[in-house]
Amino acid sequence: MPPAPIPNLFAFGSNGSGQLGIGHDEDVSVPTPCVFTDHTPSPTQTQTQTRDPRVSRIAAGGNHTLVLLDDGRVYAAGMNGDGRCGVNSNSDSNSGSSSSFRFGRVAVVDEGESEGIMYDVFTALAATWEATVLVACSRSHEGGSGGGDVVFVLGTGMKGELGLGADKTQARAGKIRDFPPRGLRVVSAAAGMGHVVVVLSDGTVYGWGASRKGQLGGGLVGEKIVREPGLIEGVPFRVTDAVCGREFTVLCGDREKGEFVVLGSLGDKWGILVGTPATEDVKGYLKMDASWHGVYVHQKDMSVLAWGRNDRGQLPPADLRSAKEVAVGSEHALALLEDRSVVAFGWGEHGNCGPNTDAQGNIKGICNQVPLPEGDFEVIGVGAGCATSWIIAS
Repeated sequence: MPPAPIPNLFAFGSNGSGQLGIGHDEDVSVPTPCVFTDHTPSPTQTQTQTRDPRVSRIAAGGNHTLVLLDDGRVYAAGMNGDGRCGVNSNSDSNSGSSSSFRFGRVAVVDEGESEGIMYDVFTALAATWEATVLVACSRSHEGGSGGGDVVFVLGTGMKGELGLGADKTQARAGKIRDFPPRGLRVVSAAAGMGHVVVVLSDGTVYGWGASRKGQLGGGLVGEKIVREPGLIEGVPFRVTDAVCGREFTVLCGDREKGEFVVLGSLGDKWGILVGTPATEDVKGYLKMDASWHGVYVHQKDMSVLAWGRNDRGQLPPADLRSAKEVAVGSEHALALLEDRSVVAFGWGEHGNCGPNTDAQGNIKGICNQVPLPEGDFEVIGVGAGCATSWIIAS
């Protein structure tokens, strides 16, 4: 069979562990083509894909990156010594490093099944600082232990981020048992630096990992660390999506009604809680996102409402025009504008906001035009991670 098509993806920013997937481990400040390897067709996919795949989601840990395509393939690059990039990711053997400098195809084997079932097609993913969360449809003969979906965790989680119990702080293909509950499916997954939340098909949401700042709801604060999936209670609406900051979580409900709630960030140093707007002010919002210390609302009129930390210019500057799409990283953001140009603002010390930052490495109070690569393509999306940035093209 011919190789499966790969996306047209460019990256720039922090790259000390090869997390940009551009073939080396040097930071770059201009969009650079990503390198994909091991793009063989999946044996679990029955239809041959003729069109170019689209990037559905980019999730970034501290030193690794995951790319989910719309056909279910996942590719990973970056630090991989503990297996957080998946068993099929290719390390750069000449470097003596445990990192993958190119995007390799992710696959996991469920060793708990007698058949040793391999999964290489996924429906959702998330990344903590040192771990990966992958969601797949069960392929066991029994339909799996949880209603048709299975959740795998890979990498390191010293504070419960793996959700595998108190004795498990590292895993290469850990399967969370009896989750999700029977009959329910995973709608979405999100993660902060040290916690994970998963939205289920009945509108409930579960979480695990660090909880002492209230990021998993008030009912779990006392536990400080939640080591297995726990129900987040008290949400006044049916949850449809979630995003995570460093120590807080935003749960979304009916966008037309403006439903959302912010959990966590106790102490509220950066005004995450006190700055929360009324639901009336965000009715009909398109999407919510979060940096480590800020919340961003992409409004129906294409404007961006945001609040939180702004000492490095992280919040949208006054000259941000109507944005077709917004991507929020740890302390910076990118916007795809109506004319298909891309701008960035915030902390850009590693080149993740493009060249020409100020003396402190910031793009503060203005939008910085990102120089796009030459070529016959159209920019269709943007992504952002931990001081990393992404241009998705077609």
